[in-house]
Amino acid sequence: MNNSVTKFLNEIKVLDLSGHYSGDLTSMFLSDFGALVFKYINKFDDISYSENNFWNRNKNIIHIDFDNELYFQRIRSDLKDAHILIHDYQYDTDEYKNILSLIENNRNEDLIVCHISAFPINSELKHELMIDDLVLARAGEMMVLPGHGKGPKYLMHPVTSVGCGINSATAIITALISNHISSKKIKSINTTLMGGLLLYASNPYQGDKWRDFASPTGGAPFYSNYKCSDGYLQIACIHSGFVEKAAIAIGIPEILVDPKYEIGGGKPATGGFRIEDPALRQELYDNIAKIMITKTCSEWSEIFEESDVPYAKINNINEALQDEQIIHNKLVYRNGESTNIGQFIDFEPGTNIANNTKSYKRNDFQLPLEGFKALEVTNVIAGPVSGRILANLGVEVIKMEPPGGEISRPFEVGYFQNLNRNKNAVCINTKTEKGKSLAQELIKTVDIYVENMRPGASERVGYGKAALEKLNPTIVQTHIAAYGNDGPYVHRPGLDPIAQSITGLQSIQGGNAAPVFLGMLAPTDFTAGGMAALGTVAGLYNKITNETGSIINTNLLAGGILLNGSKINNYLNNKDNVKFINKDQNGISDFNRAYKASDGWFYIYKNSDDSQELYVKLSSLFNKKIQSVLELELCFEGYKIESIIEKLKDSDIHICKVNDPTVDEYDFLLNPVTWDQVIDTNDHPSLISLEIAHNMHGFGLDNVDIPNYPKLGEHNFYYLSQLGYSKEDLNKFESEGILNSES
Repeated sequence: MNNSVTKFLNEIKVLDLSGHYSGDLTSMFLSDFGALVFKYINKFDDISYSENNFWNRNKNIIHIDFDNELYFQRIRSDLKDAHILIHDYQYDTDEYKNILSLIENNRNEDLIVCHISAFPINSELKHELMIDDLVLARAGEMMVLPGHGKGPKYLMHPVTSVGCGINSATAIITALISNHISSKKIKSINTTLMGGLLLYASNPYQGDKWRDFASPTGGAPFYSNYKCSDGYLQIACIHSGFVEKAAIAIGIPEILVDPKYEIGGGKPATGGFRIEDPALRQELYDNIAKIMITKTCSEWSEIFEESDVPYAKINNINEALQDEQIIHNKLVYRNGESTNIGQFIDFEPGTNIANNTKSYKRNDFQLPLEGFKALEVTNVIAGPVSGRILANLGVEVIKMEPPGGEISRPFEVGYFQNLNRNKNAVCINTKTEKGKSLAQELIKTVDIYVENMRPGASERVGYGKAALEKLNPTIVQTHIAAYGNDGPYVHRPGLDPIAQSITGLQSIQGGNAAPVFLGMLAPTDFTAGGMAALGTVAGLYNKITNETGSIINTNLLAGGILLNGSKINNYLNNKDNVKFINKDQNGISDFNRAYKASDGWFYIYKNSDDSQELYVKLSSLFNKKIQSVLELELCFEGYKIESIIEKLKDSDIHICKVNDPTVDEYDFLLNPVTWDQVIDTNDHPSLISLEIAHNMHGFGLDNVDIPNYPKLGEHNFYYLSQLGYSKEDLNKFESEGILNSES
């Protein structure tokens, strides 16, 4: 990745008063795009802050006493010419009221305020503290995470903060765009940790389908991790073609014709996402495991490399930092004696067209990016996530698919149906000359092009980077790859499990035990998709302010390094990383973990180094001597959750129930955490669809109905008629195999 600062936001002044990691990441992204960021740090609470932390790069760090009047005088002065204010003050506290007063008395008409909170400030949980683990517990995420042992699993990776940081930066730049072209202004934004989680959590809440990924090894025998003689290796065969290659490479081709491994139509059920019979699934996994253990990771890597099977060795942090593709991408790089984490989104300026006659000016809008149009050529998760976010911000997204539809359309876990809502669909065979020509005509009409094909595929069908710039000079072109655009792994098939392995996510989530594959969470996919949307809106801002095109690149490895960033940062600075407190992976300390009560699980959080003082406090509250975690576990098991919450309500120990989506009475739609953020109007039986526009980016706008996902080629005539083609032309194109559509 290019680690020079992009200067597209260089006229934007940002004041970051946040104290949470999500705010740090928000202003980091803005700084990477060239904004002038002033980061305020309370000098009496800055022991963990260092200008060497990657999230503080290129920022102006101001150490100041937040309780001193000079602080408010400084903020009052800086607000006069600031464009963005980021804060995460607790709702309705004195600090919140003070900053609100400063904002209200400020006469800066250009100011946009981004308030980051745990939950929306118009929800019943608006007073909750910014504690990631409690958000995960309330939302039910801990109960659907795979792992070792029993009970809820602690998530080592800060998806809530990372998701919130991406969402916040996206919302801020979106507001800048909207305010630049509209007389109606967006003045305030509310982004949340819960919204950050919902960037990822459109998958675990899909009926009972999550159970296929409850295993820490993976979801299917050819989509799992395996122990080799000297380490662990991940294979990720997402479709039957890869399964066939893997079965032959491993030496078990007979399963490909074994009737017990077939589903309707005689297709192998050994790949993709599931074998329905759990006993059969385990049997096949065990048989493969017996073979995998006989060779080293290097030996299997050579075999799978030759066979074009998606694979990766599962790295620890040190191995991730030495990985040749990560180094090639400059996701980590040397600067003198230090090792640094690089940028996660690469941004190149395109062509400048002076006196461009196209105008985006408007008086009113329902969604902030109305008036922009995108062509999306993507599949599975990362690309569709990016397009879905853009669509729900108001972009008119045209999803272009090949004749059989994109690869995830037939999947039965709701991926396609959820991630492709609010889009229009055309189906064009770009392997034909006329199909290629039609795609190029469409490209000339859009503002944005998003793709996540393997590097080189776009060039082969006639819309690579150079061709795009020639067809549409000011287009914002966004490219999402598994490994990057070039480098030692670029020829390999790449998927989320592979990126999890290379960047160390699986190893860290496994703790001291075997690695844990985070299947339904798909962390690198969703992170890369979110970053692609963020990069795209930055490109749009560049387009409307500078009349210039942009080329945005990000990849799944960048998503993995971002998620692992704080732990890598600790490792590079010789700081200890947190570890699981027990073999069941229920938390990371006696007072930051899940406990079992008589009627379920709950989570407690207290940031304190003095556990003995806390034991004394709990002994008093429960009227019994408690001196160890074992005694605390026994104590809690004798009470119901409601009773424990009542006893702790006046203490400074934070507590909440760990909600469980797997039990019959749990209803995600009625959960107070999410009831005001979710709609359920999708006809897919395993899907609860998340309305992304208003739960990830709160602009204070009225909700807009979100259309269902489109049928294959549903909008062929709508778009091709705009290019001058008649109904007769379309019928001819369909008969010639140039177009396709569902009846």
